[in-house]
Amino acid sequence: MAVVLKSDSKGDKSSAAREVAGLAGFNLSDLADEGRTRLEECRRQIRAMLDEAKQQAQSLAVEAEKRGYEEGLLRAAEDADRKLKEEADRRAKTGMQVIQQAVEQLHRIHEDWMQQYAQSLNSIALAAAERIVKRRLKDEPELLVQWAGEALRSTRAANSLVLAVHPEVVAQLGQSFDTLLASSDLPEQTHVEPDESLSPDEVVVRQNGGEIEAGLRAQLQRLEELLS
Repeated sequence: MAVVLKSDSKGDKSSAAREVAGLAGFNLSDLADEGRTRLEECRRQIRAMLDEAKQQAQSLAVEAEKRGYEEGLLRAAEDADRKLKEEADRRAKTGMQVIQQAVEQLHRIHEDWMQQYAQSLNSIALAAAERIVKRRLKDEPELLVQWAGEALRSTRAANSLVLAVHPEVVAQLGQSFDTLLASSDLPEQTHVEPDESLSPDEVVVRQNGGEIEAGLRAQLQRLEELLS
């Protein structure tokens, strides 16, 4: 005879329900904890990523600012160098112009000074020559006759000549003048004429076309022309 064991259906169902409920509750709790853990981990990772991104952004900003500053410094240095070169070129040109003007001014001053120096030397030479010739005239009055002869012979195709000298010179050198005027290469109508308007060191040869000065003043004028 078979024996069938029967359980209390209500009791079994309650026990099974408790077991199922306990198992389900356990699994849901674990899942919730796991979810919260995962969520917190995600949040932490997101915060870390955001912090890292923020740090990177700040680093990039600092780097960009640094690069910008360096580029600004580089541009400023280039601009300063360009301006310095331009200023140096400008000052060099200005300096060259100033030097050129100074050199030209020195040339002008030197030329003026040399001209004044030459004129001064000429004046000194003429003054010295005048003193020497005047002294020689005192010792050698015949020098006036020599000058008169040179002036008379410098005339060309003259029909008549007048040798004008101071009366004192005529009295002193009359015989020498007569000998001079007797020369065959002079016109027959040639004579000595006293002229009080002349100084004792002057000799003037007069002809129809004008007159020739042959005294001391004329000699000094010729010397001055030679020195010029």
